[in-house]
Parts: sequence; structure tokens; C-alpha cells
Amino acid sequence: MPDLLLPTHPAGTRPWWRRILHGLATVLMFPLRTAIAIRRSATPASISMLLIGIISLNILWGYPWVGMFAACVATLGVSLLVNQLMQPRLHVDFSLPRCVEAGQIFNLRIHLKNQRHLPALQLTAGLDASRRKDLFRRFRKRSANQQSDAARAYEVLSDAVSIGMISPRETASTDVALRFRHRGVHLLPDVCVKSTFPFCLFEFSKRIPSQTTIPITPRLVGQTDEAASSGKLSDMSGWIRKIAAAEAYDYSGSREYETGMSVRRWDFASWARLGKPIVQEFQTPGVRMAFILVDTAVAPDPLSHASPSKTSPPRDSKSGGATVDREETIERVLSLAATCLTELWQRNVGVQLMITSESQDPLDDSHLSRKSASDLETMLIRLAMAHRTSTQQADEALAAYIESMPQSPSMLITSRDDFPANVSNAACKFMRVQ
Repeated sequence: MPDLLLPTHPAGTRPWWRRILHGLATVLMFPLRTAIAIRRSATPASISMLLIGIISLNILWGYPWVGMFAACVATLGVSLLVNQLMQPRLHVDFSLPRCVEAGQIFNLRIHLKNQRHLPALQLTAGLDASRRKDLFRRFRKRSANQQSDAARAYEVLSDAVSIGMISPRETASTDVALRFRHRGVHLLPDVCVKSTFPFCLFEFSKRIPSQTTIPITPRLVGQTDEAASSGKLSDMSGWIRKIAAAEAYDYSGSREYETGMSVRRWDFASWARLGKPIVQEFQTPGVRMAFILVDTAVAPDPLSHASPSKTSPPRDSKSGGATVDREETIERVLSLAATCLTELWQRNVGVQLMITSESQDPLDDSHLSRKSASDLETMLIRLAMAHRTSTQQADEALAAYIESMPQSPSMLITSRDDFPANVSNAACKFMRVQ
């Protein structure tokens, strides 16, 4: 029930006295905002010309150089006006790879299209390496581990590039080197465009928000990583070599030898029985297939189920560290899965990937298209989109996968030790990551 003592107003409207106060505050703050905007757009050249204008007053001698002072003021005023009138209006597009491994440096191309009927002059374009705080935003204290996610997610490795001119309705391109540190689907950094036309006296800056995303796939396991030192990598490589070295041809039948026929293997038993040379024929099987199951659930902490005691520290003090440990465990699982997929693909072995965090809804067309696609990049992108799930959801997904899975080589990559009986007794290789 609305409060009867407070007047209600239609949505989107304010009382007259609030509108008057807002207009008055805007008028009073306009000079300050204008001064701050001019100060932010000033360059070393404009500061130098301002100092020359002050010196030209010649206060000490009492004979001001009126002509030089007027020239400095007029030049600064005209330059500021032209700089504001020639503000570039650009449309940004990107050319980038389909996916990139975490921690790898890659190049992307920025396309800047001038949407105005006037040329864009004296531009500097590049990716926003750091987010600048606005003067009128609310400042909040942040601890060292609560810094901006954008500052930790990526690293811009190229300086801004100068572009002399972009003609009306024309496009200019520039290349930028970038590196993302963590797995996931990330937004590309904003594009920062600056214009110093004319005379480099004032600088117009504009940050163009980016809506383009790029999948960052898990980092591949190397020989110096923990998985390699614990023997997981060699164990996985042996399993892959065993699959790749399997019989590549199936016996299809025998027939009588004809002149010029290529012989792979003679059928000596039939030759002796029929008295005619008989050869065995083989055909290549459809595709050698391996199934990779990725478990994105983490075993619950046994201390979390214990009864709290008076001497035990509060759970809130350890919740942040426990969450980080679980996420790191999932990252190790996904890294090993990405390494396994890459090695199988390099050995020309077909792979079907199943992730417990993916939706099991058969009506989800996008999910069906992702599962049906078996190319390496698509599977790595699915790993990039994976997230941590509960043990119950993971067990149900694994049980459904194992029940519908054909008699083909399969591997379950997980960080857990306890599974239901229908999962633990499955005829697949378990690869546990600590």
C-alpha cells in the first residue's frame, strides 16, 4: 500500500521544485565542467602557448605586448572551437581469430569507418589499456585483491597508432597485439580514439565501447606443469598412442586374384582348398572415434560438513580462498582436456566431447549444434564456455552420457574420487587431476 503522506508522481516525471534545483545546479556547474573539460583536452603545445600569452603581458615592465597576447588567445580559442566541431564519429569493427589460447599473444585488426561528411584528421587510435576514473563518479576504496576485472583480464601490448586522415565514409585499419590471461568468453577492450586537430593544441578523446567477444580457450599443459610432473601427461599420451595405433583397416572378404590387382594379404588357406590364388580384401573403417568426458564438478570440502566449534575460525574468512582453489582445480581439468583434444586431433582420431556443465535440454538448438560439431576449435570454445557445476548435476550428466555412449575408447577427466556405482564401474579410463 503506498504511503499516503508522500505524493506520488507518474513514472519519468519529477516535482517542479526538483526540476528547478536540477536546472540551477546544472547552470552553476557548467563553468566548472567547461574548465575541467578544457583542462583535460589541453596538450603541452596549448600549455606552452598559454604561458607565452601570460609572459606577453609583460607585467614587470608595464608595457604589455597586446598583439602577441591577442594572437595567443585567438589561436587557442579558434583551435578549441575547431577541435570540438571536427570531433570524429567512427564506427568500429574487428577482424580477429575464432579463439585464442589463454596467455598467448595474438593480433587483431581494428577497422575505423568515418560516419561524418567531414574528414577525421590527426587521429590516434588504440585499445584502452586502463580505465580512467571520471571526475564526478563515486570513489570507493578497493583492496589489492578487488582491483578492476578489466585490468586483470587482458594486457595490451601495442601502442596507439597515428592515423593522418580518414576521408568521409572511408575506412582505416590498424593492428593491435593483445593477450588475455584467463579462460572464458571475454569482451574486447574499448577502443580509444583521440583527435588533436588543429595544430595539436587540444585533444578530443572518445572511448568507443566494444560489444565483440572472443573465446579464450584453456591453457595447454606443458612439460613443466604439475600435470606433467605427476605423470598425468605421459599416462594420457600413452592412452592416445594406443588408440592411434589401432588397426586402421577391417577385413571385408576374399576374392580370386586377377592380373594387375594390388595384393595386401594372400588367403593361403582358401588358395590351398580351391587351388586358385585368393586374396583378402580390406576396407577402411568409417572413423576411429574417442569420447572425452569432462567433469566440471569439484568434491565438497569435508570441513564444510563438520559441526562448527568454538575454536574454529569463521567460514567467511576461508570462503574466498576455497572458491579460488575450486576454480583453479576446474582450470587444471579443462587444461588437461584441451591438451587431450589437441593431441587426438593431431593424430587424426575423431573426438566427441561431453561436458557436464552443458545443457541437456534437447530443445536447445544451439547446444545440439555445438555437440554435433567435432572440429577442434569448436570443442575448445566449448571448454572456454564451461563452468563449475554441482556434484549432483555432474553425476546425472555422466550417467546419461555413459548409458548412451557406444563401445568406443573413452576417458573421464575429473578432479573427484567418489562417483555413483553406474559411473565408477563404467568401462572408461579415469584421469584424475589433483
